[in-house]
Amino acid sequence: MATIAFFNLPARGHLNPTLPVVKELVELGHDVHYFIGGEYRELVEDAGSMFHPLPSLNRPSGHSLSRAPDDKQIALMPFAMGYQAPEVVPQLVAELRTLKPECLVYNTLSLWPRLAAHILDVPTVGFRPYHGLRGHRSVSPPFGSGEIANLAVATDRRLAALLSSYKMPPLALADLVSQTADLTLMFIVKALQHNAEAFDERFLFIGPSFINGEPEPWPFPNGPGKRLRRAYVSLGTMRNDDPAFYRACLSAFSADEWEVVMSVGEQVNMETLAPIPENFLVAGSVRQTSVLPHTDVFVTHGGLNSVMESLRFGVPMVLVPSIREQKLTASRVQALGFGIVLERDAVTAASLLHHASSLAGNATVISRLRAMIGEVNASGGYKRAAKAIANYITNQTINLKDKN
Repeated sequence: MATIAFFNLPARGHLNPTLPVVKELVELGHDVHYFIGGEYRELVEDAGSMFHPLPSLNRPSGHSLSRAPDDKQIALMPFAMGYQAPEVVPQLVAELRTLKPECLVYNTLSLWPRLAAHILDVPTVGFRPYHGLRGHRSVSPPFGSGEIANLAVATDRRLAALLSSYKMPPLALADLVSQTADLTLMFIVKALQHNAEAFDERFLFIGPSFINGEPEPWPFPNGPGKRLRRAYVSLGTMRNDDPAFYRACLSAFSADEWEVVMSVGEQVNMETLAPIPENFLVAGSVRQTSVLPHTDVFVTHGGLNSVMESLRFGVPMVLVPSIREQKLTASRVQALGFGIVLERDAVTAASLLHHASSLAGNATVISRLRAMIGEVNASGGYKRAAKAIANYITNQTINLKDKN
């Protein structure tokens, strides 16, 4: 069996869909090593992999890279990773030389594993736990400011020096981010992917990646004859510090018509939301895949994992995206007739109630969602992803033997 190295960014939305894949690979007998920030050690170890710490991404001079980066900050990430590569990549190369993995599996937003694999000539598999355009990670000129142009020049210089230290020709940042692995796992169904025809056979659309746990009941008692509409509200794990939005939700859904589960994250002070109506269960986090099967409408930020899980259970969505990637996903959901997109900054209690009511139990929307459930189930999820990785490693091994 193979030794496999996973590399990911320090974000739950990027980590979560990979954990079932890791578990499946381990159950198949593979030795999996996971490189990520230290705060996720317990999660990757619980999945059966060996944890390896990755350093934090430093911000470029004069620019901010926050815990929940906005679109401008996300655009700066390739420059930051490229600039920091001379400090990080040699450590990874040394570690990987000892580990001797047959394959390196990496988040396609991350440049450090790409460079390490390039230096070591290790086969790679990419994965995309986000919704984006084909080739959207361009870092080529013209740039928006002279400061960014200077950073790009400095980054290319540092990358050239790094590769020169391994007696390799230079590789510009623009060329590095444009590379595509022979196999890239897409945690989305092809029908939802924007401009899907641009993705060729190298991209495997495996859909949502999660393991169904034991079923859990809806958390509100259901007395004789009682069946109110049920809503689930979540802004995900990163950009969820929005008390004004949660207060709008508290005002929107009345106790005589709705029961609502609302996940608000760990940053919000619950006292700022008081008083909590009796028809609301408000918590820092909930097990989303346990709540969704009971839900009539999902009020969501439009993160790819949340949307795919909602489609898996046939739940219509009111989407309130905040960054470009979420807006792209949300626009596809609306175009396919699975939900309605609202401007995050313009959400009101009245607009939430109106659109949630128009979706809950809507026969036309439910019919479309039922058709999509079949495609989601057929996409294969984490089992198909693990099998694809294992098959890729086998084929690479056979090709190497043939060359020798």
